[in-house]
Amino acid sequence: FVPLLISCGGQTPGEPGDESVPESTGEASKEPDYAWEGNYPTEYVAPEDGSFTICGVPLSEYSILVYYPGTEDFSHFDRKPILDSIQEPIAQATGLELPFSLIKNDRYDNERKEEHEILFGVNFQREGIPEGHPGNYYGVTADGTVYFCGVTPLMFGVLVEQFLEEFFGVVPGSGEQSAGCAVGECYRDIPVFTESALEAMGYTEVLEEPFDGDSLNPDLWEYRYPGPRRGGFQSSSQVAVRDGKLLLTGEYLTDGEYGEGWYGAAVVLRQKYCRGYFEARVKVSLKEYKMHDFGSAFWLQGPDPYNPDKSLGGVGEGGVEIDIMENFGPEYISGGIWVSGYGEEGGLSSYGFTVYSLNCDYTEDFHTFALLWDEEKYEFFVDGLLIMRTSFGNGTATVGEEVILSLETSDTFDIQPGTVRVMEVDSLRIFQKTDS
Repeated sequence: FVPLLISCGGQTPGEPGDESVPESTGEASKEPDYAWEGNYPTEYVAPEDGSFTICGVPLSEYSILVYYPGTEDFSHFDRKPILDSIQEPIAQATGLELPFSLIKNDRYDNERKEEHEILFGVNFQREGIPEGHPGNYYGVTADGTVYFCGVTPLMFGVLVEQFLEEFFGVVPGSGEQSAGCAVGECYRDIPVFTESALEAMGYTEVLEEPFDGDSLNPDLWEYRYPGPRRGGFQSSSQVAVRDGKLLLTGEYLTDGEYGEGWYGAAVVLRQKYCRGYFEARVKVSLKEYKMHDFGSAFWLQGPDPYNPDKSLGGVGEGGVEIDIMENFGPEYISGGIWVSGYGEEGGLSSYGFTVYSLNCDYTEDFHTFALLWDEEKYEFFVDGLLIMRTSFGNGTATVGEEVILSLETSDTFDIQPGTVRVMEVDSLRIFQKTDS
């Protein structure tokens, strides 16, 4: 997508594809972890009068509209922190409390609701906004419409912070108020995360598991907790390596190792890891939507035996549970952080994502699921797209964690004996910083 090159005040768009000019030279900006694509080079310059304008229109005349489908997409999220992640940075940076509306719809909406709009979601259309583009991006159209499109609503706050840093000169988390802005037409896209970006950040590959051979490598792996698990059992009999793939099979066995019942499987690396980049290519098992069924998972958990009451996130010795990927239906996946002692009640708390917007069937092809865990934050990726960034749970964990691949049993099963589910993994890689 290349928007029209029309200057409408403030920064002037450069030529698309001109990578010789840096995206920003403002003193308030900091070098991003990885470069943005589709940029029009800009330089932050505060207007002498300290005003805030979008294509010449005062920001105070704008309204914020958050679009969400009437389906499951947005109902899974706690809306308040998402809305706060939009409203609070804008109010702090500008001193303005802009009107705010939630708009529920089940189709793409191209009807303008306000004269001057700041739009959030993926469920709207306006002239000049890219269509059918799965990713995280924002921009300003030629007529001054501002839009933020995120793979999940949890990305809205990330995009807002980037927007405010680039065009308002406010470093995220600084608590500073902008000296003003004059934003023109622009387009920004968070690029797909790549190995070269990872290496540029100082990470080196410390483990590559291609699952070659005809059995699980016992020097790397062990079977995790064989025996009863929820409404079934985990058994080594359900684990195989064949044709460069780890196969975890779920099915009903009448003569299983632990008796008759539903059998799944889980494997865990013998080595525990503290921080780094964790990536697996997985074809998830078929799971009928909302049915009690087997579910594929790629996750990390604190020291064995894990005690959730001692998790406490970044201040506890019990580590955390980090769900890089869980599948609950053929067309969407979830993940997140589980920490105890974080909320006011002191019980187990979570912060996570559910992705519906990538329009793919995760059971048909392999997809890459990844976590970047450092001293400050966790970042989750699906096929290189940033899904969520968080430091939930008193900062990030500081202890070694188990790395687990599993086909999980359910508490109860709606599927019938004779149904077979298979989770396939064709690679697992781990990177860590060379000085860690």
